[in-house]
Amino acid sequence: MAAKILVVEDDRDMAEAIRLTLENAGYQVVNAYNPDEAWEKVNAEKPDLIVLDIMMPTGTEGFQFVWKLRSPQTDESIRNVPVIVVTSLHSTTELRFYPDQYDASYGPGEFLPVQEFLDKPIDPAKLIEAVERVLKQKQRT
Repeated sequence: MAAKILVVEDDRDMAEAIRLTLENAGYQVVNAYNPDEAWEKVNAEKPDLIVLDIMMPTGTEGFQFVWKLRSPQTDESIRNVPVIVVTSLHSTTELRFYPDQYDASYGPGEFLPVQEFLDKPIDPAKLIEAVERVLKQKQRT
């Protein structure tokens, strides 16, 4: 059975492009267009992986979504769902996931409890590589 991926992206064109890329690679995809809808779908659908935008309608809701997902109060069946962040944050703000924009001296999970970061615009091949890598890591745990 194909892995189920929840795509959380407020830009409907970007969400559609991600959905098509993932479906063409054989994955089952569910879309959510804001954090509230994403929270409903993560609980109802129990995805194997979440592809999450950080910048949504009113700011950086993606950060809050991750912290809510990882909270000890969150049901264990969804608390550890792996997350791949896709963001244009680095090109639109001075905020960096790394201490120095050119120094990736710490990796995913050390700044925000997620498994991967991908910058927009997303290279479809890199997205599929990241999804495959994260799903393999999930199987080993």
